[in-house]
Amino acid sequence: MQRIACYPAIALIVLVTVWGNPVQSQWPAVPDIDLSKYKPADFTDAELDLPYYLKHFHTIANSVVETGPNKGFINIPVWRSPDDNKPYNARIMENILSLAWFYCTNRPWNIYYGSPVLRLRLEAALSFWCHSQNADGRFSEYGPQKWNLAATAFSTKFMGETLRLLKSGPAIDSAILQNTIASDRKTIMAVLTREELYQSGKNFSNQFTNVWAGALAYLSLNPDAEIKSRLEARIKQSASDFQSPAGFFYEAGGTDFGYNFNTHHSNLWIAWHYSHGTPLANEFIEEEERYYNWICYNAVPEPGTDVYTINRPIEMRQKTTTLFSYFTATPLGEAVAGIRAFEMNTIEKKKSVEEARKKLEQNWPNVQPLATGNFSAYSPYTFLHRSLYQWYPSPSQKEAAIKQLPYIKSQRFIHQKMDNRNPTVFTYVRQPGYYACFNSGPQLKPQQRYGIGLLWHPKAGSFLQSQTDTYDAAWGTQPEGGKLYEADTLDATFSINNKAITPIPGNHDLTTGVLTVSYPLGSTGKKSIVFRDKTIEVAIQHPGHFTEYIPLLLNSTDEAGIISPGKVALKKAGGIINISYDANATANLKETPLRSGLQKVMVLTIEGSDKLSYSFSM
Repeated sequence: MQRIACYPAIALIVLVTVWGNPVQSQWPAVPDIDLSKYKPADFTDAELDLPYYLKHFHTIANSVVETGPNKGFINIPVWRSPDDNKPYNARIMENILSLAWFYCTNRPWNIYYGSPVLRLRLEAALSFWCHSQNADGRFSEYGPQKWNLAATAFSTKFMGETLRLLKSGPAIDSAILQNTIASDRKTIMAVLTREELYQSGKNFSNQFTNVWAGALAYLSLNPDAEIKSRLEARIKQSASDFQSPAGFFYEAGGTDFGYNFNTHHSNLWIAWHYSHGTPLANEFIEEEERYYNWICYNAVPEPGTDVYTINRPIEMRQKTTTLFSYFTATPLGEAVAGIRAFEMNTIEKKKSVEEARKKLEQNWPNVQPLATGNFSAYSPYTFLHRSLYQWYPSPSQKEAAIKQLPYIKSQRFIHQKMDNRNPTVFTYVRQPGYYACFNSGPQLKPQQRYGIGLLWHPKAGSFLQSQTDTYDAAWGTQPEGGKLYEADTLDATFSINNKAITPIPGNHDLTTGVLTVSYPLGSTGKKSIVFRDKTIEVAIQHPGHFTEYIPLLLNSTDEAGIISPGKVALKKAGGIINISYDANATANLKETPLRSGLQKVMVLTIEGSDKLSYSFSM
């Protein structure tokens, strides 16, 4: 965009270009900032990420459409997909929060605080948002008047923080402010009362629970008995509707680590900020305790790092390999001790701040360029949590929580979780030599993969992880000319010490012993996995030629090699995992471009005919 100088007292009219389209400008431009006039020391430890957003803010602000029917629309693709950067998409307007934050935040380096030319754009954006709303309070996302849950519920969260800033910030037009408050209330009521939105929330819990954050922010500014009553009723009702008895929050009818870690916990963070110390907080504590019971079985630590590797192939929507960069902050750890195992502790937080400051000082005054067209080049989430209550465990509190992780606390157990909406079964086996996650049930999404999802060695860390949405890097059996059996519905049977086990919904510790899992391969084959103390034995019976895929995880210093016919050794820093297979079978090791956190994915393939046996020995 062409920039013009900022002359607040003069109404300039020039021709500028907004994202490729010439429009008549009626407002002076929001000025660029010269970061060289400031220094890193001007930014507090909590502000070290802001120079990037500060430097590029004028570009965002000047993208607000100034005239015509779309006046107020933020017309630059820096938040959400470029293809979705359309005036009907309310998700784009979540960046109103970015406008409000710079307008309302009084810091020595914030030249935009109370800026008249920024106020023009903020007021226009708020008016555009209000006018985009359907009469019943809903917003659209993927087409004109295609009202949906996500666009509506997310609006409440970002507008809640926007209104909090405006409450104590520099003045804006009082009529626009009151219209915005009224529109926000209407949106909150739509989410809380419209049954079709609640039904959608049962499948996309992260979307609906935005209203926990949005409504509580609204109530902190505007006491409202009706909203309070309806909100508390929906929170109680959602306990079983949005969260599986297995512990995960529903996404597309199953689990999804990315949405559970990110959006859902963003919502919980804000809800906790407004509710901690009140009876309502107990609802969120109980919800988080149930989630901890889920994640503590599905994420395992990598030695010498802060990375947890995930039992990922069951994910429904996103593709998340590890907890690295996820889930490092949630104040609910103050109340739910187990969650502390997955958070930054106070020393780790201090170290991350020191590293961020050092990097900022080394590059000053340069910041990364604005990657226009990138999904989150300028994310409003940057400004959403800045004022919220934060809490980090001490090193001893985190260490105590890690010691209570089930596979660290005990060297021997068999545990099963089962959903009651869909008969998905998750089986967890801890034996002295390893920890294993096995997944089975109906295929709910094409990207899911069943069977062995994760194998972990107590000293060497994760050494096998089935990769979501792949056919050649997911654990399983593929017939010649066919597709991976584990990429479809997998109906498994279970027995412990030869006694049949019938899975039931919920969370259950089973009798310890030797677990055997069996399931058909098509109409004529069969596969069984036996989990012994220090070995896992796999036996396949299948007519004709087939290939077994075994996705291994290797750190930069690890090695994997075929050391003799029928034997592969995976050498990791903490131990050696031997994979033995029928000597007459053909094995190959293939590197892939895939990565899981700090580890690369290498696939061992074993080709067999009619039958194949192989084992992992730890």
